[in-house]
Amino acid sequence: MITTVALRALCTSIVFAFTSVHRPPVAELAGGPVAMRWSGPGPGPGPGAGPGPARPLLALLAVLVLVLAAAVQVQAEYVPPGPRYRCPAASLYPCTCLAGGDQGLQVRCHNTNLATLSAGLLQVAKMSLPIERLHVTGCNIGRLYGALLHPLKVRVLIIEDTPLTSIEPGTFFGVNRTLQELHVVRTRLQAFPTGALQVMTPTLVPDSCAQVLGNLTLLRLDGHEIGELPSTAFTEGESLLPAHLRALHVCNGRIAELPADVFQPLRKLAVLDLHGNNITQLKKNQFKGLRDVETLDLSHNGLTKLDSSHLADLTKMAACNVSHNAIGELTRGTFARNTVLRVLNMSGNRLRRLDGNSFRGMRFIRRLFLADNQIAEVGRGTFGGITRVGTIDLARNKLKKIDYQMFQQLQYCELIDVSQNEVTDIQKLSFKELYLVKINLSHNAIENIEPGAFENCANVTVLDMSHNKIANIPRTAFDANTYATELQLSYNLLTDLAQVPLHNMTGIKVLNVSHNLIERIPRNVFPKLYELHTVDLSHNALQEIWNGVFQTLFGLRFLNLSHNAMAEIRSSTFGAVPTLLELDLSHNNLSDVGRGSLARLASLRWLTLAHNQVSRVFQLPISLSHLDLSHNAVARLEPGTTWPSMNALLGLDLSHNGMADDALTHGSFANLLTLQRLDLSHNALTRPPWEALGDLTSLQYLHLEHNRLTELPRAAFGRLPVVFELQLAHNRIANVSSRAFDGLLQLLTLNLTGNAIAHLPNGALQGLVSLRTLDLSHNQLERLDNKTHGLLDDCLSLERVNLSHNKISFVTKKTFPSNPYIPYRLREIDLSHNVMPVLTHDIATGTKKVEVLNVSHNMINEIRRGVIGNLTSLRVLDLSFNELEALSEGSTPFRAPRNLSELYLQGNRLADVPGDALAALKPGLAVLDVRDNQMTAFHRRFLPLLMNGTEFRYENNPFHCSCAARPLRHWLGVQAATLPWWGAVRCAEPEFLAGQALVDVPEDRLTCRPEDPASKDPELDISPDLKFREIRRDLKGLVTVSWYVTTNEDVADFQLSVRDTTVDKTQTAEEEGGAEEGGEEPRDPSVVLQRVLPYTARFHALPDLSAAPGLELCVLAQDSAGGVRRWRRSQCRMVPTEPTGRLGPRAGPGPGLQLTSAGPATAAPGGLLLCAVLVLLAAQRADAT
Repeated sequence: MITTVALRALCTSIVFAFTSVHRPPVAELAGGPVAMRWSGPGPGPGPGAGPGPARPLLALLAVLVLVLAAAVQVQAEYVPPGPRYRCPAASLYPCTCLAGGDQGLQVRCHNTNLATLSAGLLQVAKMSLPIERLHVTGCNIGRLYGALLHPLKVRVLIIEDTPLTSIEPGTFFGVNRTLQELHVVRTRLQAFPTGALQVMTPTLVPDSCAQVLGNLTLLRLDGHEIGELPSTAFTEGESLLPAHLRALHVCNGRIAELPADVFQPLRKLAVLDLHGNNITQLKKNQFKGLRDVETLDLSHNGLTKLDSSHLADLTKMAACNVSHNAIGELTRGTFARNTVLRVLNMSGNRLRRLDGNSFRGMRFIRRLFLADNQIAEVGRGTFGGITRVGTIDLARNKLKKIDYQMFQQLQYCELIDVSQNEVTDIQKLSFKELYLVKINLSHNAIENIEPGAFENCANVTVLDMSHNKIANIPRTAFDANTYATELQLSYNLLTDLAQVPLHNMTGIKVLNVSHNLIERIPRNVFPKLYELHTVDLSHNALQEIWNGVFQTLFGLRFLNLSHNAMAEIRSSTFGAVPTLLELDLSHNNLSDVGRGSLARLASLRWLTLAHNQVSRVFQLPISLSHLDLSHNAVARLEPGTTWPSMNALLGLDLSHNGMADDALTHGSFANLLTLQRLDLSHNALTRPPWEALGDLTSLQYLHLEHNRLTELPRAAFGRLPVVFELQLAHNRIANVSSRAFDGLLQLLTLNLTGNAIAHLPNGALQGLVSLRTLDLSHNQLERLDNKTHGLLDDCLSLERVNLSHNKISFVTKKTFPSNPYIPYRLREIDLSHNVMPVLTHDIATGTKKVEVLNVSHNMINEIRRGVIGNLTSLRVLDLSFNELEALSEGSTPFRAPRNLSELYLQGNRLADVPGDALAALKPGLAVLDVRDNQMTAFHRRFLPLLMNGTEFRYENNPFHCSCAARPLRHWLGVQAATLPWWGAVRCAEPEFLAGQALVDVPEDRLTCRPEDPASKDPELDISPDLKFREIRRDLKGLVTVSWYVTTNEDVADFQLSVRDTTVDKTQTAEEEGGAEEGGEEPRDPSVVLQRVLPYTARFHALPDLSAAPGLELCVLAQDSAGGVRRWRRSQCRMVPTEPTGRLGPRAGPGPGLQLTSAGPATAAPGGLLLCAVLVLLAAQRADAT
């Protein structure tokens, strides 16, 4: 890589060589002609010819330089793949770059003001980076004006959730040619920003700025307080919006009336959205000239009338939304001129009737939404003229019946929704010649369906007649060509499945007749159906099923017969249904299941018989993988004969059966060679059924919780080589023998919670080398070790141990395993709800890798020296609800582990916490909980934690709302939304603030007594709007001042003033006399200088300011409305009378060539090209010479 220095040297040498070759003789330089004789061979050079050898040398060197430049260009710095514009590494505060892109950056600016926002956007402008999307949200800006956007290139601008009341002229000068979309959402705009969108007078602004927003294609004003649209809002000549504007959204405001010709200039408009206003009427030819509008939204207004005179000009309108208005009638020919209308939404109006004239001229309508009206009558042939319609939504109206031929010949219709009406009767030919349509008739009061109600309706995708009063469906209600793919008849009054005509439904796939009163399934109720795969007969009163009734369903996969009243399953009830995968018979009264009644279900995978009265296990299908017999009366499993020799059972649930010890003996689980999960919980077992379990060589999960086990002898469960999880919770185990779990070599989880274990011998867990999780909570344990050996030493893989809710009073060096030659992996320890009074150094033994330690709800009042600090891997420490009065380690300060991310100290007696030690954890501390303590103050050292995102819980402390709380109150004030736990922090003192939430107390009410040292601490002053960086006078007398903004409240411009503190304002006023009545107030004579600076300023120079003593300089903030904000003493400084530093900054280089030094990766190619140009120029000069 060629460096800049080397490149300069190369160029200098080349140019010097060229000029040396062409340097004229000395005599010629003196001005006298010199005759020179040609001594070379051949004729001498012609007139004007240069020296012979120079020309090819110059050409050769120029070519060499150009080649070298091209080579260096090819070998330039590698550019990794990615977007053209990347997020800069430098901070853009208060903005954040969300993503880069080929068109520009995605930038979000949140919870700030004009002054601070301008500084962040200026950083983007300095980098010359375009912005694809600028999202300004949750900011404190009341008036948008000034040069905020002038230096930017923005394509999409979104201003959201900001209390903006006005947008001033000139705001968009900077983005006038780049801005294509402007979104102003949820603001307080009082008037349409006409001035900001209109062309400015060329004499006032440059021609390039006069064309304001000439490329804007979308303007969205959503959520505002605009009461009217001015008639000149889009007037041609005054606004350039008509040139390209395609979408206009002025919605969710207070507009009550529209001028007749307000939209007329917008001839290219395609989308007009005025929803959510207070518009009550439209004027004649309201939308004149809008021939390109394709979408019109007038929903959620107060319109009472709509006719053709309002919409006739919208000849290309494809979608019209006038829902949720007060339109009472759809007059004849309302949409007659809108011949290409495809979507009409009139939901939520007051329509009472529809007839054949309602939709006249709407030949291409596809979606018709008329829900939530008061329609009680639909005339015959109403939909006859709109045969292309795809959706007819009449839900939630007042229709009493589906009339004769109401829906006929709608061959393109996809959805007919008449749900939630008052329909009681479906008349003959109500649905005729429909194809692939979903018909929703649910939630009505249908009692009568006439014969022929559905004629020639092939392949109705869904016919939903649920939630009605149907007691019978005539056999001829569906003709031979009509069937439904999915038939929903739940929540009706059917008593017999024969009342559902299925004889012609050859294509039905789903049948749901649940929640009826069906008592039997008679013979031949199902014809031969090849596609029916799901039948739901649950929640009925079934008592009888005819033999083999399901055998004609050749594609049946899922059958639900739960929540019925069946008492038996005979051997011929189901017969052979070879395709059935899932059968649910739960919640019946089954007591007898024929031994071979289910054996012919050759493909059955899941069988659920829970909540019955089955007392013995029947013959199972060979393919069954999961059997649920919970909540039954299976008292015994006969050894050797219960399970077939060939089976595929993976899961068996026998819980809640009342099994005693004699129910399971050797051979009870014989032949279950593939069983992986066995649930024997909630039975009456008093000892582990190890003999029965011996046959389960593939068992992985064993549940024995909630039994009556009292002891675990040696090898209590026999040899189960692949068991991963053993649940023994909530038994009565009091005695655990040594090597009780011998044979469980792969056990990962052991749960012994809720027993009566008071002592565990040291060898109790011997052999559990793979154990990772051990739960011994809710027992009577007092210790886990003796002087030489620990209970957990044999658990080489243990990661989590739960010892909570025991009686452990101390931890010894043997409690947790530790050996320099064995890499124990203990990560989590729970010792909560015990009786430990002190944390001694012994707890640090064996816990070097522990990440989570919970010792809450003990009696800890002391932490010995070095205990917590030695837990070097600790991430979460819970010391809540103890008796700590100080967070220290003996006589030494608290030393937090460097990885600590969560510290819980709730419910102690702490009056203070070690701020320095915790503040040092700023990068990683995520949670600090000090609720319910005795803390009265908030450490300033914790502010960096809050700014870093730490969740600081401080509720229910006797907080003193004094001046020391001002930094915290200032931080709360700059948050976009108050966190709920900080909203619950209340003042305990002083008395006049007692009970008030801290977030509701202004900073100036947080005071200290004069004798309190905190009252003189400058860091506890009331937070000003801005702070000085420096104020200085240089050797030439130039006074410069710089400052920065400290608040996110509404701050815009700055008022700078210089006052002479030596002038007695009272005396001067008396000498000059007061203002005359009706005149202006007299000027303050002490004010030497006063200026208003723009919100982009952070620096100002005062070149002619006197060096006399007593001058005070103040910088005050103004809000965006122009009002001067509150003044704080710290916003004023005395002007120095003597030089306080070096000279002020030098003026920049004047016009002309400016040489800058670039990095070697980018400078070399450009430098070589410049060098080549210089060589060529030298060659031309040589030729001329």
